[in-house]
Amino acid sequence: MIAPASGPSPLLSLEGGALSSAEPLPLLTRAARSIAASGRAHTIVDVLHGRALRHYAEGLRQYLAVRLGGLDEAERAFEKLRAVVAAQASDELVAPPGIRARLYGLARRIASQSDRGEGALPWRPGRDTRRAARLEALRECLGPAQAELLELRHARELRPNEIAFVVEQPVEEVLEALHGATRRAAELVHFQPGDRLRELLLEAFALEGAVPGTRDEDVPLGPEPLPPGAVVGERYRVQARVGTGAFGDVYRAEDEEVPGHVVAVKLLHQPSYSREARESALRELRHLASVFHPSVVSLKDHGWHEGRLWFVMPWYEGETLESRLMREPLSRAEARRIFEALARALAAVHGAGLRHQDVKPENVFLAEVPVGEEKILPVLIDLGVAATEAEMLVAGTPTYFAPEVAAQFASVENKPRVTSKADVFALALALRNALEPETQEDVPAGAVESFIERRARELPPLPESRSLRFLAPHFKRWMSLDPDERPTSEELVQELAVLTRPEDRRRRRWRLLRWLIPAVLVLGVVAGSIVMHFRARAARNRLEARAAQLEVAAVREDLEATTAERQRVEEDAERIRANLQRAQLGRAQLESELATTRATLRRERERLAEREAELEEKARALEEARASVQERDAELAGERARVGALEAEVARERAEVAESRARVDALEDAISAKEAEVAAERARRAAADARAASFEEQLQAAIRGRNEAERALRRERERAEAASAAASGPAPTPEEPLPSAP
Repeated sequence: MIAPASGPSPLLSLEGGALSSAEPLPLLTRAARSIAASGRAHTIVDVLHGRALRHYAEGLRQYLAVRLGGLDEAERAFEKLRAVVAAQASDELVAPPGIRARLYGLARRIASQSDRGEGALPWRPGRDTRRAARLEALRECLGPAQAELLELRHARELRPNEIAFVVEQPVEEVLEALHGATRRAAELVHFQPGDRLRELLLEAFALEGAVPGTRDEDVPLGPEPLPPGAVVGERYRVQARVGTGAFGDVYRAEDEEVPGHVVAVKLLHQPSYSREARESALRELRHLASVFHPSVVSLKDHGWHEGRLWFVMPWYEGETLESRLMREPLSRAEARRIFEALARALAAVHGAGLRHQDVKPENVFLAEVPVGEEKILPVLIDLGVAATEAEMLVAGTPTYFAPEVAAQFASVENKPRVTSKADVFALALALRNALEPETQEDVPAGAVESFIERRARELPPLPESRSLRFLAPHFKRWMSLDPDERPTSEELVQELAVLTRPEDRRRRRWRLLRWLIPAVLVLGVVAGSIVMHFRARAARNRLEARAAQLEVAAVREDLEATTAERQRVEEDAERIRANLQRAQLGRAQLESELATTRATLRRERERLAEREAELEEKARALEEARASVQERDAELAGERARVGALEAEVARERAEVAESRARVDALEDAISAKEAEVAAERARRAAADARAASFEEQLQAAIRGRNEAERALRRERERAEAASAAASGPAPTPEEPLPSAP
């Protein structure tokens, strides 16, 4: 890759021809001069030759498509152009007026020898109806020669001397024709010549195409790829080439010293012949090897293969972030997991005194990790071992250039120093594109130099969607035009937490509500329990009062039955007395009557015992009813708790902190209302207690009546027994059995 200088570079004399001194040189020419000034002039031809088509690929494709009238025809012509460029000598390709003019000259000659297509071209649509009409007028009403001159000048960004080389006309005639074509275009769209017209002309010859600088397969040059089976470093057997980068090819290979172990081998395109060149390459390699971080690709081995540096990296299974984004944008949570790891990786790279210089989704590999909580490990790849600061244009991707990087190649007076903040800008831009791909800037007509001019002066678009709008101030800082306003990579790691701030806030609110709501619910449940307690107590009082009423009724019935029985007994006693008075009955008949009376009394006692048993059964039924009421109360409390939980969940999803406070206020009002209900329940309970006391008094009165009746009955019985004893003589002793009736 790095070779000693051997005389002046042919690119140092690219100013030949009729050029305007005020117009900047093409970007690749300026990059070549920068490389030459760095003391590595011998690599200029090879580097630019190897990267030229990658830099101008999209513009060349669109130029061929406009010439041939179809995309398929343009692709076939572009393949021919690649073959021609690969076979052409480097000195011829970069000779004045420069590589860009020669590439378009070759493309024009190939187009003139190719068949035209019949399909419609996918022109870039206008932003509105009026602009679309003006674009259509320019595409339809300009003559072919005028259209080609304006396309080469404004859409393909060629200088007048380069256009003269492409169309094979003198520069003076080209300048005159350009002036006439510009005047004609201004008349068609009713614009004055100036920036607005130049912008419209660029868009008039733009097709809907890919973003330039992202297709490494466009690199036609470099040594032939290693065939499968080739051995690198007497240890690594190549299985297949899996990719090509700015300065080398990447191969999948098997480590023969560790059977079954697969590694990735990167082999640089350019050889390093001198001792100084080798030492420079190894010094850069040692710098990269000093970076230790899981998300930075590690270097395991290195060596030289036919003069070219190779180094070994781990083999990862997975996909690039670019491939992942082709399916759908990242969620904010997913983006935070990936980009925090990448920011930490950049911090490790910057801590080693290095810059990545080409951070983009294509250079982020999402490796599948078989163990651990995280299933994906983001890894920064293609750290640009071969890329020096002078080679940023050909090594990097212009659409991910930081403003200070673009300023090195743009026509701006103030060219800020390029620092590690350029990587922070590129990472932030990749994050924005991963979250909202529709805001990604495109490069109309493949006009990379116009894009770089804008990038050096303008802030990229900020997120616009409703769900991402809150991130706009952060992206404005992360992608600031002033590098000093951007955070460092270490600071960016902390600031990326803002991606999930809405969810984090909801989680914090949920943690707050998780104890606040139960507390409020407990308070509500307590208040409800108090209310339900008093309601249940009132219900129990009512049940007890009803039971007391039933018991009073039963006692009343018993007393009425007892009274009736007493009347019968009294009648019997009266009848006995009458019989005794008449003295007409014999002793045997009197004993029979007495036995009958005793039997009657015994039956009445049994009936009274049965009534008492019934009362006990009713008391048990009352207790069961009370238990049932308590179970119902518990079920009701559970249902109320579940309803409260559901209401809390719905409210939690719909409300923010202010709504939660309002809900707390509402709950306080509800508690006040519950307290009022408690007071009302207490009043009702007092009334129920009063009624129960009244029923209790009635019950006590009934019991006293019953006791008096029993005492009266005993007195009557004693009188009857005394009368019977008086009539029959002395009563037998307790040991003597009573005579049985005849």
